Amino acid sequence: MSDLFDKSPLRALNVHLSGAGAHGLVAGQVGAIVARAGLGKSTLLVHIGLDALLQDVPVLHVSLRDQVDHVRSYYDEIFTALGKARGTKDRTNAMVGAERHRMIHSYLDKAFSVENLRSSLKMLKDVAQFVPQLILVDGLDERGLAEHGAGLIALAAQAPVWLTVRGRGEDSRALEGWVSEHCAAALRLFPKDRFVGIVLHLPGRPDSVGGTARDLDLNLDPTTMLVVSSSEEAHASAVAAPRPTDCTLYSGGANGAEEEFGVCAERWGVNEVNFTFDGHKQARPRGRYELSPRELQAGDVSLVYVSKKLHRTYSEGSLIRNVLQTIWHMVSRSQQVFVIGEVQPDGTVKGGTGWSVELARMWNKTLWVYDQERKHWVKWDGSDFVPGQPIIESIHFSGTGTRYLTDEGRAAIHDLFERSYARRLDG
Repeated sequence: MSDLFDKSPLRALNVHLSGAGAHGLVAGQVGAIVARAGLGKSTLLVHIGLDALLQDVPVLHVSLRDQVDHVRSYYDEIFTALGKARGTKDRTNAMVGAERHRMIHSYLDKAFSVENLRSSLKMLKDVAQFVPQLILVDGLDERGLAEHGAGLIALAAQAPVWLTVRGRGEDSRALEGWVSEHCAAALRLFPKDRFVGIVLHLPGRPDSVGGTARDLDLNLDPTTMLVVSSSEEAHASAVAAPRPTDCTLYSGGANGAEEEFGVCAERWGVNEVNFTFDGHKQARPRGRYELSPRELQAGDVSLVYVSKKLHRTYSEGSLIRNVLQTIWHMVSRSQQVFVIGEVQPDGTVKGGTGWSVELARMWNKTLWVYDQERKHWVKWDGSDFVPGQPIIESIHFSGTGTRYLTDEGRAAIHDLFERSYARRLDG
């Protein structure tokens, strides 16, 4: 079934990792995916897991920051993104096989330690007769690596370990030193125009020429991390200025910013999908899409996690969980995300709409925020917000923001549509 994934970056990596296991490592080895936040480390780790699963290799996926359902959704989204499957039956069989050989553990709301992980491995063996031949650990930062790195190296004797590490910058000597000393393979992701590139480092291997890194010359889609072909690159350039009738706005149709995005979408002939749920009041009926309980569950999230990210307390008894779930659907379907709000000193955006900002950064979406206090647009460049002038360049985009829309915020939305579409109607 691995031929279903001919666009996976693992096809190119396996050429350089030949002689190793199905996942590029053998027992006793550790591999690392290193990048700053938002470049696709978690998604690339899922690719490594899928490549092994399709060869019937049992995989334990450990997440330090996402719930089990969220991790599962990453796998499902990559399956969905694959357009080269021979048919629905082949894809379904592959998905069933992946489920059979995969276990997912989350440490989102509890402390992680390698000792606890060893206990979980023993339980899986004794109770479920599940013995992984590959362990994936997602969500480490440099501090976590310093704390757990030695334990993970020891654990690799039991099964090879691939892990993701969020670096603070390109010149982080401590991280570079750890990778060079302890990793059999390291993948470094970097922004590459509208895509993501990979540098492969094979410390200590003869073909690595003394540890010299090599650019694999791949262009990866920033959302799926699938390899983008030359024809697809040309197509992406051709659709960089889409007609409004080819575009779809994903929003929630609530009062304020979302209603205004919808008004502008209707004026310019842009399609609308306004997600809602039972008991939710919408200001716009156009494009109403009521999410079922099962669909809402797909976007479920820990309120503890959101509270930590946004520095705000949310109660379980309110409708906020459903609102956050609809935001998940809005952002996950979009290439660009436009938010009206207020950027706070810590880089978050004020209010519940800040979750759309966090998701956009997590999934490496093109993110623009109109700051109503400072009265200008800013773009997230991967590490900070920088001033700029946005244009709608994608056929799927999200528009959301505060209910307390100012005249300046309303004008910013109207100007965005005018600037994006006025010169394209005759094109």
